Amino acid sequence: MSFDIEGWIEVARNPDTADAHAWFGVARLGSLVDVGDDDTERLFGLSKRYRRGECEAESLAADRGLPPNPSSQVRIAMEEIAAHEAKYGLGECGGYTYALWAEIRGYELVEKGEVEPQLRVAFDMARVLEKWYGPDRVRFVVWFCW
Repeated sequence: MSFDIEGWIEVARNPDTADAHAWFGVARLGSLVDVGDDDTERLFGLSKRYRRGECEAESLAADRGLPPNPSSQVRIAMEEIAAHEAKYGLGECGGYTYALWAEIRGYELVEKGEVEPQLRVAFDMARVLEKWYGPDRVRFVVWFCW
């Protein structure tokens, strides 16, 4: 069974990033990233190996939970997950975490031969968003679904 990566790239439109409504989802990560890989493992702790405790190194931003003020897009996703879990039980989604672009922008994506890293497009988008909002007003909110 695949270990799908879900979440959003969010931006804060104003400098008060602590405001309850500061963040807005601009790109759904599930549309850009397929399954957990070396990069999602090292950045967010999102791989089967990491979840089983088989990794030697800690990830940069694993298991932080959801940010205190997620975008409405993330809140809607959480409502959908909660409804699914109420009907079918817990365990299909988890690993909720987030990181500011400022924290992860220097990370070197893992290159594997001819295959482009899955996070390449998401990182390219974050670089463009950084030009408009700054690195502290762009963040990744991520989780896995089985």
